[in-house]
Amino acid sequence: MKEFDQLLSVESDAYVSSKEQGIDDGKRLGYVEGYQLGFEKGIELGQEIGYYQSCVTVWNHLVSINSNKNNLKFSVRGIQNLEKLTKLLEDYHLDFNDENIMNTLSEIRLKFKLTSVQLGLQTKENDELSF
Repeated sequence: MKEFDQLLSVESDAYVSSKEQGIDDGKRLGYVEGYQLGFEKGIELGQEIGYYQSCVTVWNHLVSINSNKNNLKFSVRGIQNLEKLTKLLEDYHLDFNDENIMNTLSEIRLKFKLTSVQLGLQTKENDELSF
């Protein structure tokens, strides 16, 4: 009779062990997929910040060259926003424990667009950027 009881529990035993194995496999695959997604998003974020930083560096150089002359080619408001954008980028650190990281990035994006328009400097079109 004991063998017959074991035969009846084969299905439930297989179900339990398969469920446990599936949970373990899911955790492992979830970790790998999460790591890959985080890696890709980190690269995109780094490229975006690097793009903004390089534009700001060039713009600051252009402003410094043209401010030595008596005729200003850039608006005062544009120059003020450029200084604010420069400060935002200098203070921005990729600390993923910081909950305000995306809010600060949004602020940088807005200030970048505003500054580029006010200075009258052309940037890459939106469809060329990954962000």
